[in-house]
Amino acid sequence: MVKWLFGIPYEVAFWEASYRNKQARESLMAFSHYGQTLQLPGFDAQAFFAKQKDLSQALILDVGAGMTYLPGNKAVIDGQNVTLNVHYVDPLATYYNRILKKYQIDRPQVEFAMMEYLSACYPKHDVTLVMIQNALDHSANPVKGVLEAIDALKQGGVLYLNHHPNEAEYENYRGFHQFNIMVENQQLIIWNKTERYNINELLRGIAQVETSIVDNNPVAVITKQADVPESMIDRRADIQRLSKALIDYSIEVNSPTRMIGYHCRLFFYRMAQWMSKLFSFRTRQRIKKIINLKQ
Repeated sequence: MVKWLFGIPYEVAFWEASYRNKQARESLMAFSHYGQTLQLPGFDAQAFFAKQKDLSQALILDVGAGMTYLPGNKAVIDGQNVTLNVHYVDPLATYYNRILKKYQIDRPQVEFAMMEYLSACYPKHDVTLVMIQNALDHSANPVKGVLEAIDALKQGGVLYLNHHPNEAEYENYRGFHQFNIMVENQQLIIWNKTERYNINELLRGIAQVETSIVDNNPVAVITKQADVPESMIDRRADIQRLSKALIDYSIEVNSPTRMIGYHCRLFFYRMAQWMSKLFSFRTRQRIKKIINLKQ
């Protein structure tokens, strides 16, 4: 958890630069489907929505949303446009809402929640759809994030995952990139250098897992069938882990060396992100590949 906390400067600097630069901001808004029909590659979301009794009240979470506002927030049911009740959720919500306010961006506020403790923030088991796109592998514990998302869902609710393949390997395990996600023999696999989890096996009897590869990305549609056993989500252990993480982090940040290092990284990432926005996306990707080859 402490390692994840020290990855925050990179993420904050990225979004600050994305919204500060007018061209990057306009590109991001064009990339977003906010105000449009919600479509999810590899999953017929509209057919799923058509089965819901009161779609306008259905709770939908975009978890690890960052500031992309990527998925749409509309549905078309029987020829009628329905505005979906989409909540944008991220543990860095406070940082992101400051950016929204600073640049006067007309988008909904981001709600605070960590996906590893999602069911504590949405405890009623009444969520209809959880979307996690290119974010699960950024979390401190992605397997727990999957379990927590399923726990927050209602029976028949869906957890939708769509990620770049093996992102931690590509990013050389920098910042939040500590886990890889892939589909292997139709099984959803989460792994890094020391851990490997077969999610299909883990969720046997709890959820149905359907996997596919869409535009080279591993996609999983996970439908809740039964409650997650308490033994798999240990609330007391969660409190203990969070308390220890708080103490460990307070020790780290009270170290002058670590404190200075933290702010130096934040300054460096801010400058690097500002400079990167001077180049096209394709050029930035080429530069990143060269850097990765040298490391």
